Amino acid sequence: MAIQNNPTPSPKFSPTPAPQKNRTPLLAGIIAVLLLALVGLGIGYANRGNDNAQLSTDLVEMEQFKATAEKQYYESLAELEEMRGSNEELSALIDQQKEDLRTQKEKISSLTRDSRNLVAARRELKELRTQTDGYLVQLEDMRLANAKLTENNQRLSSERDLLSSDLQVSRQQNESLNTERAVLVSKQEQLTSTNQELNRKVGVASVLKTNNITIVGQKVRSNGKFADRNNASHVDRLYVCFNSLDNAVAKAGDETFQLRIINPAGETIQIDAAGSGIFTMADTGEQIPYTKAVSFAFDGAAASHCTDWSVKSQQYSEGTYTAQLYNKGFFVGEGMVTLK
Repeated sequence: MAIQNNPTPSPKFSPTPAPQKNRTPLLAGIIAVLLLALVGLGIGYANRGNDNAQLSTDLVEMEQFKATAEKQYYESLAELEEMRGSNEELSALIDQQKEDLRTQKEKISSLTRDSRNLVAARRELKELRTQTDGYLVQLEDMRLANAKLTENNQRLSSERDLLSSDLQVSRQQNESLNTERAVLVSKQEQLTSTNQELNRKVGVASVLKTNNITIVGQKVRSNGKFADRNNASHVDRLYVCFNSLDNAVAKAGDETFQLRIINPAGETIQIDAAGSGIFTMADTGEQIPYTKAVSFAFDGAAASHCTDWSVKSQQYSEGTYTAQLYNKGFFVGEGMVTLK
């Protein structure tokens, strides 16, 4: 402390001054207080420096984490993209997975705004890695399944092509067989037609021709013999005779003529119980009624035959009666008689 010098006054008589108080303890206290204050300030500055250092460290770590998270995010996207192919279902799944990773990245980014969230951010980054690994496994499984499906499809396609080729060959073979069959059928039909024609000709040739067909009315006498009569009221039966001619084509054996007697009204005399029936014309297929059948043993030579139509209570009317003969469905002759 500076001591101010005052001008020396004129010598005067003054009393002896009182003794001054000792100020050393006061100064020591003030100095101690000042020292304590300085120590406090130093400690405060030291603590603030430590805090600033820690904050600086946290910020550095956060920036490093952000860079790591960003790098890992884009690496994850790249890994997913490597799995992309031409399969639409696989591509759609990758797009969805990338969207899920983007959502996770935004969650991490929101945490990195405060360095105090670093631990939580690291946990979420680890979750992003876990998600990525799971997605890659899922995509690999789908890729393998698609590859297996593609392989099966290719195999099935090859089998289908082979079957199609075999089917085409079979169709060609069938067409060839059908053509050959059609030719054979045509030839068979021609042969059948030829055989039918030959059979028809043989059948026609084997028909036994006749001549000298006669039909007369007869009355039984008292002695049991028959006499020819022209009076219708005196006729008891109709008697028909004819000759069958020789035939070298016809086989020897039983032969039959159908005798058809037509009355004056144009009706066939026909009684089923007496042996009448119906035969079919060989050339037209028409159904013809006949009166009776005349059978005999044919040996290839000409022969004479007679037969009668005698039915009790048979009434004969006046007019012309016609006797027609048929053999093997063909008309072979006729004879007539007129009763009065």
